[in-house]
Amino acid sequence: MRNVLVIIALTFSAVTLVAQDSLVVNQRLSFGVSPFATIATATGINDDRPPYGVGGDMFASYCLNKNYLYGKLGYKRYWVNTLASQTTVEDIHLLAAFKKPLSQAKGVNLVLGYVPTFVINASRRYRGNSDSIPTVFFQDQLENRFSHGFYAGLEFQSKDNGSIDFGYTYIANKTETNGFYDAIPSHFTIAYNFNFNTNAEVPEDVYQARMSLKRLQNDTLYFINRGCESDYTFEQLDSLLATNYTYSAYRLLHDSEIDVVSKQPNVVHFAVIGKHYGGLADPESNGIYLLDSKLNSTEFPYPYHSSNPKNSNGFSDCFGGIANTKALIRKFNWRLDKKYNQLREY
Repeated sequence: MRNVLVIIALTFSAVTLVAQDSLVVNQRLSFGVSPFATIATATGINDDRPPYGVGGDMFASYCLNKNYLYGKLGYKRYWVNTLASQTTVEDIHLLAAFKKPLSQAKGVNLVLGYVPTFVINASRRYRGNSDSIPTVFFQDQLENRFSHGFYAGLEFQSKDNGSIDFGYTYIANKTETNGFYDAIPSHFTIAYNFNFNTNAEVPEDVYQARMSLKRLQNDTLYFINRGCESDYTFEQLDSLLATNYTYSAYRLLHDSEIDVVSKQPNVVHFAVIGKHYGGLADPESNGIYLLDSKLNSTEFPYPYHSSNPKNSNGFSDCFGGIANTKALIRKFNWRLDKKYNQLREY
């Protein structure tokens, strides 16, 4: 038992230490506690009242590229009730898993892993009108006291920096002995992960968007004018930006300046105001488009295209004058601020 405990503790510590080494750089580590409840799939054993249990884990999750290393270490107690007795089993367990995002927008992750479990206590208390029969402890008699499980589940990210896990653990080495499994039974688990790190694990694109929009607040957004001459002059557009764009400093570029500015190493974002396209397969439309430092169109979760709120959702040729251009700039400014605040709370 002592060797098993040492191996589990060292494995969990190694995962945590690797994550901590990179925490200062990218803040991809999340950690906390995870209370849970289980119900066993004990086919053929006490089907009317299957084994159930509760427990608690410590967890750590570390983002590696776009996927995650995921680990849990904890304690579980479950009960098997019959008319004649109640069996109580306690264990310690480790989940060593790989987590892959299925939907970054909705915060859904697939979790697959290995679950070694060691029974630390097993007892049976017989029911009756007298206490003449003592409680029997039988953990030393278990042939499969150390069990091997395989976990598959889904993690659902919540808005308060936590997540809900729902999954199934299949136990490979289990045998039936006197009305109970000679190991931990296969079981479903539902858990809530209370994340102690406010800079929680986030998908790669969300993290990059949050960081670049934060940098932009202290930098300059370079606007490229592609609007209709009938809407405004260059000087009028500059004045409209000065009055209605407040998210960061800005600079309205002449076409001759674009190539020089794009080669500067510290540029965060550009923005096209006027005719542009959202992607290579998209038709040209009208609005304000956010570009990255290499003049490529940004994608979700950025506010990559802000259409004119007063002019056909961006599919007309021109904005329709200074008033509509002003409304568009204000909408774009509001969306940048709102999106950054949303990403901070992710």
